[in-house]
Amino acid sequence: MVESEIQRGILSKCSFFKDGAKYSDIRNGEIENDLYNYHLQKLVKDKFLEKKRNLYTITAKGKSFVTNVDERDLKVPPSYKVSVYLCPVLNGKILLTRRLKHPQYGYVGMIAEKKKFGEELVETAKRGFFEETGLHSSEFKLIGNLHQVRKDKNKNPIEDGVFYVFYTDCFEGELIEKSLEGEYFWVDMNKVPALEKMFKPSLEVVVSEIQNREAGEKSWSDQFIYEFLPEPEEY
Repeated sequence: MVESEIQRGILSKCSFFKDGAKYSDIRNGEIENDLYNYHLQKLVKDKFLEKKRNLYTITAKGKSFVTNVDERDLKVPPSYKVSVYLCPVLNGKILLTRRLKHPQYGYVGMIAEKKKFGEELVETAKRGFFEETGLHSSEFKLIGNLHQVRKDKNKNPIEDGVFYVFYTDCFEGELIEKSLEGEYFWVDMNKVPALEKMFKPSLEVVVSEIQNREAGEKSWSDQFIYEFLPEPEEY
């Protein structure tokens, strides 16, 4: 783990040297020498840097870390999440979930699953669908994506995420109607706008896009893209 701004600064400087940097290339004169050297050697010990002869070279581990560092302030920005929204549809009804945990306890929305590092999106959809509902599907269609930034009542960002929306009307298994995290139930898509404590506007927008495609008004290959800044919700 990179534990200080000094270490982040060293890694950032090393990233600009293709074949390695000398100590004099990366030395920060504003930091006491012993302290700076401590952090430099810590990066070598933790395998973020490799020292060969008199050159410090950034390792694969170091490259993986420094790619997330903002070079202007040497901070690691808060991470945003990449998730999938799952939209199983049967006879004009969509399978939704009501959250049974905070934040947003009791809100109704699409089934969501966070993407694991290195996982393909469609595999996230298949895995999440089974883990959340007990149902299996091998025929998911990617129909669009949403970018949502949610803020609290003081307008502070509390969630930033990209959601890839997958549709399926072909699945099997026995539905798990309730788990520790939520309840799962079918809702007539025409009645979605009347739901209380619903995630807005994402749920209504996605349902409308699905209905347009099922009616032949849009092609399934025509993917939609939306960016939402929802009003503050109970958190």
